[in-house]
Amino acid sequence: MRSYTAGHMKIQPLAALCVALATALGGCSQFSVPMGSNNIDSPTLLTGSISSASDVAYADINEDDRSVIAQNLDTIGPDLAAGKPTDALSLTWLNSISGNSGTLSSINASTFSETGCLGFKTTANTIVGIKLYSGTACRDVTQKFAVTSLNVADA
Repeated sequence: MRSYTAGHMKIQPLAALCVALATALGGCSQFSVPMGSNNIDSPTLLTGSISSASDVAYADINEDDRSVIAQNLDTIGPDLAAGKPTDALSLTWLNSISGNSGTLSSINASTFSETGCLGFKTTANTIVGIKLYSGTACRDVTQKFAVTSLNVADA
């Protein structure tokens, strides 16, 4: 095989040296492209969609706050069993860990006997301010309430 020369240097050894140098330096670079996230709590947003009212509610009222709300709804279990009206009830809640607090009101138990779920409204005093939310809580297999949906309510 014949090599071509450029002046005093041969072209083939120069090309081989450039390829070897590029390969060695390319292995040292730390360039990566994120493909997604396994973090379920705060997943990587892969689209540029407009945030919804439930996204805002999830960011403001975390899982601990939702469990405190559900525990307060559990206290009206005897009233629900007795068939007493609950729409005039007002319950306050406080999460001592997050510092968030609020008042549960407009508790709608009209479909409770068929579905085990009730609707409610709650205010939430969080670090971002005071907002009104509407939500749904349903009983689980242990007959305890769990907040199943929560959205920013129109004031």
